[in-house]
Amino acid sequence: MALLGKKTGVSRQFAASPAVSGLARDQVSGALRGWELPFLVSDAVLVMGELVANAVKVSGTGDVIKVYVGRGAGEVVLGVWDGCEERPVARKVEISLETLDLSEENFDDNGGRGLAIVEALAWRCWLDPTPPRGKWVCAALKAQGRR
Repeated sequence: MALLGKKTGVSRQFAASPAVSGLARDQVSGALRGWELPFLVSDAVLVMGELVANAVKVSGTGDVIKVYVGRGAGEVVLGVWDGCEERPVARKVEISLETLDLSEENFDDNGGRGLAIVEALAWRCWLDPTPPRGKWVCAALKAQGRR
């Protein structure tokens, strides 16, 4: 797995649950602060939260997901593994008063923008299939100074 070939990294496995998002964000924040990259924390925790939310969404009860944060040559790699074969698809984001309608009948229809957020913040994104099942969905943030 190319993702785990980084020299410095932290990987954990969790039960697929919405509660994992906070634990994964803490893992990323702690690693970045330890590597003296605090300027990346806000973007990285947002990216990780979106990747975890997508993995949890496609996972079933009792499934596991894996979360990785690693430091390589001038970048920080964030990755989330799930056992689903389905590839994530970024939704075209068009914001209008209608798409932001939070009326009761449309309250749960305001999601689906996570991958667009990830693509906007990361300098590269990719998917690593893991036969016989699953995939790593990854994003890299540049770690060289402030943007």
